[in-house]
Amino acid sequence: MRSSASLINFYGEYKMMFIAENLKSLRKGKELTQEEVAEMLGVSAQSVSKWERGDTFPDITLLPALANLYKTSIDALIGMDKINDRQTKTAIFTVGHNHLREGDINAAITVYSEALKTFPNDEGIMSDLSMALALDGDPAKLSQAVALCERVLSSGQSEKVHHTTRAALCFIYLKAGEKERAITAARKLPHVRESRETILAELEKKPTTNDIDSYLKFIAIGENDEQDIK
Repeated sequence: MRSSASLINFYGEYKMMFIAENLKSLRKGKELTQEEVAEMLGVSAQSVSKWERGDTFPDITLLPALANLYKTSIDALIGMDKINDRQTKTAIFTVGHNHLREGDINAAITVYSEALKTFPNDEGIMSDLSMALALDGDPAKLSQAVALCERVLSSGQSEKVHHTTRAALCFIYLKAGEKERAITAARKLPHVRESRETILAELEKKPTTNDIDSYLKFIAIGENDEQDIK
């Protein structure tokens, strides 16, 4: 299991290692020497050597020229395509959730905040960070939590994350002393009739065709017209 500190270090070490190996591989693929690359970029051969050993990063202003030289994208050049894999995100959530279970709220906030720098638009990370901030209880962090939840809900990427985030937002509003906003948010949550638990229970009853039709009407019409469904 990674600690929050080792997870944060992991990003830097992984990026450095990947860029070093990638730059060396791309240069050799183009059959160029370090001296030739240095001349094309207007830097010293020693700088190119340091990049390929992982001692330093290329200056950010050189990334477009490097990507163009090696006929690749900047994302591929610096390894964003590799960093975005499922394993990395799984590690983030595992460490963050463990900190929350252990009551180490600050460590969880650190993990999610650092992860958000690498995955700035990831709804799951934003959602979990909002809950960690809310658990801290500081008024400023509650405001940050609300802003993150609202940011998640304004996008349309993951319905599952949206339901979780909206449910959390109800209690974050309540903790912030905004009961009316909490109630408004709660009214937008899926009805219990559409929950996994309710539907699985109905399926186990081996419903008849009439039962199925009634339940479909129940979902479609809503609770205000339940008395009309027989």
